[in-house]
Amino acid sequence: MAPVVATPSKSRRRRRILQAAVIVLVVLGGNIPYMNSWASDRYNEWRSHQPDYMRANGRWDIVADSGSRSIHAALLRTGKVLLMAGSGNDKKSFDAKRFETILWDPVANTFQKVYTPWDVFCAGHAFLPNGDLLIAGGTKAYEVLAQDSPDGKKKEYRGLKDSYLFDPIAERYVKTGFLAHARWYPTLVTLANGAVVAVSGLNEKGDIDPGNTESYDSQSASWIQHPDLRKEFPTYPSLLLAADGRLFFSGANAGYGPASLAARQSGLWNLTNNAFQAVPGLPLPEVNETAGTVMLAPAQEQKVMFIGGGGVGDTQVATDRTAIVDLTQPQPAWERGPDLSSPKRYPGAVVLPDDTVLVAGGSRRYRAKDTLSAEIYDPATNRFRRVADPHVGRDYHSEYLLLPDGRVAVFGSNPLTDDNIFETRVEIYSPAYLYAGPRPVVSGAPTTIGRATSVSFKASQKIDKVRLIRPGAYTHVTDTEQRSVALPITAQADGTVTVNVPDNPNVLPGDWYMLFADNEAGVPSVATWVHVTP
Repeated sequence: MAPVVATPSKSRRRRRILQAAVIVLVVLGGNIPYMNSWASDRYNEWRSHQPDYMRANGRWDIVADSGSRSIHAALLRTGKVLLMAGSGNDKKSFDAKRFETILWDPVANTFQKVYTPWDVFCAGHAFLPNGDLLIAGGTKAYEVLAQDSPDGKKKEYRGLKDSYLFDPIAERYVKTGFLAHARWYPTLVTLANGAVVAVSGLNEKGDIDPGNTESYDSQSASWIQHPDLRKEFPTYPSLLLAADGRLFFSGANAGYGPASLAARQSGLWNLTNNAFQAVPGLPLPEVNETAGTVMLAPAQEQKVMFIGGGGVGDTQVATDRTAIVDLTQPQPAWERGPDLSSPKRYPGAVVLPDDTVLVAGGSRRYRAKDTLSAEIYDPATNRFRRVADPHVGRDYHSEYLLLPDGRVAVFGSNPLTDDNIFETRVEIYSPAYLYAGPRPVVSGAPTTIGRATSVSFKASQKIDKVRLIRPGAYTHVTDTEQRSVALPITAQADGTVTVNVPDNPNVLPGDWYMLFADNEAGVPSVATWVHVTP
């Protein structure tokens, strides 16, 4: 006899189906936020790769993981990027004397380790006229918090007197003469005569430098003291070489030093007589720490933009304000510019070949609450517009560089956490102009050019503007190097473009520059490296 199989009644089957449906709904209901987030991320990823979107907003791509806690980044005349970490804000690495430098090749997307003989962490740097990078200062000792100190008092970071050149051809560090004053968090800036001035920083005892000024002489490979030039600055002061040879201090800085507004006053510093002309009018001057500064293009117009910023120290205040000053005026004063899309400490600001400025990254708090936003400032309209959002948050210890192909590379970030995490992914922004049509091709440009001369080159398209952009050397929201200098077009026929080179060495200091030629649609060529002789 066949076995008897019990079958559920219709009512029981309906009950089981209902129970299963309820369970499914409960599970789905508990995961609706996750599902919405997942769906939103997938949609945003799809949208960001649509041609119309990229033509209007550009796009961001995570292209690599350097594995390095880079604190400093500089674009070398070889097209490679020097990523300097030293101990990388990691005391275990410092105690073990593990100091790191990485060379990144953006074309091959490869990384190469470079022997690093000292702790470059929190040094200063600037390019010499021959394209070598001068790096001075660094870390002698890490801070000790009060609760960990034998006497119950906090011990600050302490600086070094070490000074090195990085040779971009040999791809190695070369020792130079020692600084006269140990410096941690200093600023270096190159003058028109090729000398490099060093100011500020914490000394070997952890005290703020009281105003000692020194300069590097390439001929003797030594540092020269200037006792007649005394100016106290907060650490990592943002200094730019102005057209009249003075150094402009925007008021932006990164960290230590007197909290008084008088000590952080924006102004023009005369290196011939130590006179300081205050530049008034900065809106919200009490929140000028961790702010960005950029010389707008073209540099001949001498307009400087102040971007975002926060309160002194680890306060949680941030601002969305910008301000602009015209240094050509006899009595220059700040005027408020358009507001950012959100408050930003640590904003990254990069001048692009079409004269606009990319402002990206930053955070709403002290090393926290990254904004994950980007916008483009157009000097012609004095307005910002939002563009594609980056995928990776960036705040403290992040770096931004324009690459020779017109893209912008971003590195680093060290948000405040108990385990001192560090962002090592490399993200690249491709501006909208890279999706606006074929790029001009430039050929035949001279490798070396002099000031007050005419220069000719071939171009595959009609050219609307030509710019020389100095490569950046970025750390702690400070880049004294980047500037975009206009080369006025004087003739253009049969594919030959002739331009004039400015004669003012304060506007166009000697160095290697990227020559970009933009067509009438604002699409730039891939840069050609040219050497502006001292």
